[in-house]
Amino acid sequence: MRTVPVAATVVRIGIVAPSRGGTARAVHLGTILDGVLDEVFDRVPVPYRTPTWYRRPEGDSTTLVIPPAVPLPWVAGEFAGEVAGALGRRNRHLNEFGRLRLRLAADHGDVVLRPPNFGGAAVALAVWLCEAEVLKAALAAAPELDQLLIVSDRFHAALPDGPGFRRVVVPAGGEREIAWLRTGPDTGTRNTGPGGGLAPS
Repeated sequence: MRTVPVAATVVRIGIVAPSRGGTARAVHLGTILDGVLDEVFDRVPVPYRTPTWYRRPEGDSTTLVIPPAVPLPWVAGEFAGEVAGALGRRNRHLNEFGRLRLRLAADHGDVVLRPPNFGGAAVALAVWLCEAEVLKAALAAAPELDQLLIVSDRFHAALPDGPGFRRVVVPAGGEREIAWLRTGPDTGTRNTGPGGGLAPS
């Protein structure tokens, strides 16, 4: 059993407003998220597809641990893009009540692996980032978005220079952390289509 911290990427995925509509809607949204992640994992390139990916569902959120060999630009770009694509394909068949929206938060740092469990500083920071009010407010202000990504300062430092993120400050464990909120065009705009899906009860 490994207890020594290792460097890895953590992505925390939170469901937006899961309790609105009660248990039935929460279960519905969790099922959609599971399907989205199954589809995304099937599309991970072979060089990055190793047994050292970990996925832990936690009610209205899911935490992923991605091995350090997977480049951070790929996580912020292609991986987040695959999530947005799978999410859009499902949401276009759903009405607003059944629609799934996501908060994505990413950090790269120390992770303690005790399969099937994991913890560590990067896991904790990803959780704090995912719950940051600035991320929730940005999604509330942009109802056309299916998802929005926030990354830690050290994660952002590994990304190529260019537009697409704005600097924010978020509370984290009694401290304040610099983070970066995605503002570029690939944030996950909803693909609109015929209404349907789960109807309000």
